[in-house]
This record gives sequence, structure tokens and C-alpha cells, in this order.
Amino acid sequence: MTIPKIANIKNEWLYQQVDVEYPTKESIAGLALYKDKIAHCQYEQLSKVPQPSGVFGDEDLFLVDFHRLTVMFALLQSRQWQHQSDRDLILEFLSQIIYSEPCNLYLGFRAGEAVAAAIVTNNDEEILISDVVVRDEQFSPQDFISDLCLKLAIDDNNSCCVFVER
Repeated sequence: MTIPKIANIKNEWLYQQVDVEYPTKESIAGLALYKDKIAHCQYEQLSKVPQPSGVFGDEDLFLVDFHRLTVMFALLQSRQWQHQSDRDLILEFLSQIIYSEPCNLYLGFRAGEAVAAAIVTNNDEEILISDVVVRDEQFSPQDFISDLCLKLAIDDNNSCCVFVER
């Protein structure tokens, strides 16, 4: 599958996060690492919205809307990189995200700890669930995605296309 338009929208949104007057060299290096990672992503258009897993209830899924949650999001995302130096750069890049349309960050909590993260990008015609990270091996990324769809009221009656980045 080619890269869907909405994935390009999400990527441009993220790239603009370092488009500030004085970006740190660490942020720019983190962006370069991120770009390298997403160059290898695959996209799946969901023909059917997955059934909720029940692992994450509505009270376990949070829209990231203040800095402490952004840092938790960035910490979870950074776990995808093997080397601590790369993790530090990704943390610098992602912890500076400014909340704006069309992207929202989400966290999933279990027993009071952030254990899952994703970016949800939404335009009038498409929804993209991307950058899915799950820390705990007790459940899968699919569990988080399916419960996030329920939280966002995404179902088969929506008139938009839903894509998942893997």
C-alpha cells in the first residue's frame, strides 16, 4: 500500500514541531531518527473496525493535553529505540510537541502507569492511528487500537477510512 494522504499530514505536523526559531540540535537529531523509523512503516486500511478488547476501559485512555502527559508519551515512544542516546534524542524531539489539529496524542494506563501510546490524526475523510507503542506484554498493540477506536467512537458506521500505521 502506498502512504495514505493522512499519514503525510501526520508526518508534516510532527516535522513542524521543530520548525521554531531556535530548535535544539537534539530535537533536530531526534526528528532525523524519527524520519528514518517511519520510512519503514506499513499502512493498513481497516475494512472493519476491530471489536473492543476490554483491556482499556474509557477511564484508562487519556487525551494528552498537558506537558507531563506529553513527557510520558515521549518516554513510551522512545522505548522503540535500542540505544539510550537515541532514546534521549527522541525524548527531546517528542516532548516539545505543541497540541494542535489535526493530531492528538493518547495514552493508555494500567494500574496508574502509562503503558500504551498513539497518535490519532483526523481529517474529514480519514483517521490514522499511528505511532502505537505498548510497553506491557500482557496485551497487544491491537488491544490498544481496538479500545482506542471505541473511545473515539470510531465504528463501521463512520463515513471515513481508518488507517493503522505498523
